[in-house]
Amino acid sequence: MKDYKELLIEKQTAINELLQKSQKNLAKYRGLPNKRIRSSTSNNCVQYYFVDPETGESKYAKNDEYTLVKKIIQRDYEVAVNSKLKKMEKEIEKTIKRCDFEDIHSIYNKLPLSKRNIVVPIIETDEMYIERWKQEHAGNQNTFFEDGKIQTNNGERVRSKSEKIIADLFEKYNVPYIYEPYLELSIGHIVYPDFAVLNVRERKTIYWEHLGLIDNEDYAKKNMLKIYDYSRSGYHLGDNLILSMETFDTPLNSKDVIREIMKYCI
Repeated sequence: MKDYKELLIEKQTAINELLQKSQKNLAKYRGLPNKRIRSSTSNNCVQYYFVDPETGESKYAKNDEYTLVKKIIQRDYEVAVNSKLKKMEKEIEKTIKRCDFEDIHSIYNKLPLSKRNIVVPIIETDEMYIERWKQEHAGNQNTFFEDGKIQTNNGERVRSKSEKIIADLFEKYNVPYIYEPYLELSIGHIVYPDFAVLNVRERKTIYWEHLGLIDNEDYAKKNMLKIYDYSRSGYHLGDNLILSMETFDTPLNSKDVIREIMKYCI
């Protein structure tokens, strides 16, 4: 569940950007006469009139004044838009201050333990969600190979030093993860991604594949087809699928892994 406060902040950013653009647009029309424009149609011909806002008197706009007419119309539009954006800016700022799910979480968290153990919160706490996610994503499902020989900081057995590096970095940055879960793709293929990880903030499951032999032609072809199968099943790179890779001459760089974790998993 994405925090609505984040969505509001995104909307606030968009409003602020529009407001800045609006301010620049308004500046272009400074110095125009304090007139309004009235229009009428006669015999399918549009006629424009300058209107004095104080007296209400109208004066026909001649053809050679059409450029001025356009500028005044555009200015009046920009003034209206600017006014509306300023109101929206104030309204969303007030809403953001009022709307914070942490206030909902705090009601549950402030309960005595004796009551907290009984209450079912309207919004799952992160701890509850993580626990349920782990139950729904069982690990060590790949039975085609022997168990790994290398132990991670969390005690799992993985098959390579690179997988240990990745798993230990998940642990370091408090990213919940599962090693080799079962995943059935929509095209009917069964795969066992190296990791399933949970972006707790977005409550989003991401699959992580490590390609350890991409300089091997057969290995590379096989995994490119696998990535294609992922894509056809709705798993896309940079969204809910992440790749790390290495070659014989270029081992896994932990900085690259950290960058991907910070960008997609936290």
